[in-house]
Amino acid sequence: MTVTGQRMAGTEMQREPTRNRLMRRADFRFLLPNPRPERTICFAGGRLRQAVETISLSVEDPHGRPPAAQCDLAVAVDPDRALLAGAWRALRPGGSCYVEWYSPLAGGPLGVRRRLEAAGFADVSCYWAWPLPALGPVQFWLPLEVPGVTRYFLTHRPALTGLRRLRHCLLRRAWLLVRRLGVIRPICAVAHKPATGEDPPASRTRPPASAMPDDLASLVRSGWPAWDFGPPPKRLAWLLLTGGFRTTNKIVGLVFAEQEEAPRLAIKMARVPEAEAFLRREADILRSVAALRTGGVRGVPVLLFCEERTGVLTLAESAVDGLPVFTHLRPETYKDLALQATDWLVSLAGHPTPCPRARWWGDVVEPILEDFTRSFGPALDERHMQTTREMLANLGDLPLVCEHRDFGPWNVVISSRKELGVLDWEGAELRGLPALDLIYFLAYLAFFLDGAIQSGGYRAS
Repeated sequence: MTVTGQRMAGTEMQREPTRNRLMRRADFRFLLPNPRPERTICFAGGRLRQAVETISLSVEDPHGRPPAAQCDLAVAVDPDRALLAGAWRALRPGGSCYVEWYSPLAGGPLGVRRRLEAAGFADVSCYWAWPLPALGPVQFWLPLEVPGVTRYFLTHRPALTGLRRLRHCLLRRAWLLVRRLGVIRPICAVAHKPATGEDPPASRTRPPASAMPDDLASLVRSGWPAWDFGPPPKRLAWLLLTGGFRTTNKIVGLVFAEQEEAPRLAIKMARVPEAEAFLRREADILRSVAALRTGGVRGVPVLLFCEERTGVLTLAESAVDGLPVFTHLRPETYKDLALQATDWLVSLAGHPTPCPRARWWGDVVEPILEDFTRSFGPALDERHMQTTREMLANLGDLPLVCEHRDFGPWNVVISSRKELGVLDWEGAELRGLPALDLIYFLAYLAFFLDGAIQSGGYRAS
């Protein structure tokens, strides 16, 4: 018996909270060679099955008579030997298997690998997902067998202060101990059924760096020398970040070479079709910003490629490494950070000449005023909106500059070399207004310093 699933485009009719909950429960699909499987067999129920139905064209009932060797994906939770055998039979050659192990009897990554290889699967990779996939949206998928990625992840968590910093350090030590003892849970494993002509699993027991899809890994390796990254690595690893609050938030994979402890590039993927517009816009913005200067603008990601992969728009850019500015913020560092950001924005702006008001008002200011009025008009005093319009009407000719439009202390990072980098360019405006990014940055820098982010006391700050 076949249960027809909903294509991702069909989920547009769902309410966003429900859609977001289901789509993000299935984010494991971005660890697979094909993130949009046509035919899936799911040995689990509840929300996991609903999520699988959302991303698959059809979902087979494991209690019926699933067709042999015809499924693209098999999904299971805490499977026994018989269930793994059933998943193997249902998968076509080259098909993928995704399993979540919550049982302490799984035996850690090594035990999970042995179980899957004994069932005939190959290229097993184990991840730790947090928060627990069964409890809420996962924020990240950390490969458990790549020490360099683990060290990067642990050292690049936001630096906290006081009791929160102490708690963070204790949790990190506890996590390392649990991982060393092999009792970390859950273990999320990805593997595949060897295609015809591939070596059997017994001859492929060395753990791969990660479950980075082969076609994507090949694309990255082929471009490695052209991107001035040096000789292409034999193995690649990646850390998958799936945070955010909406389905349109992008998936980000940080790609590492061999055992390096810093990512070389960031790969962004659209979770849903309507998110593709944001990635295409980011690609266009990065191309244009690179054209502003010979050799690009320091601290801005370099676009490497933007193309569809198995029906999912995929963008790759050079990684901008560092910790967010707010993690460096102290009363004694506030001024230096503010001046450093100011200098960077001045450098990005260059030396444009003033542009007549009539040439930018209708494209830059009026749409924002209309959107604000439409969204918040009923809650505002009309006199305040009129005063705002009158104040803006006093603006004269202004130079147009590249405006980031989300230049906040969370998107501005400081590297180990004390250099500034800027993330997330999909909302930028190439012909924007000067000073707005700086005002936005300085306001939020003060909010972080004063504690207004936690207390909500923005007006007092």
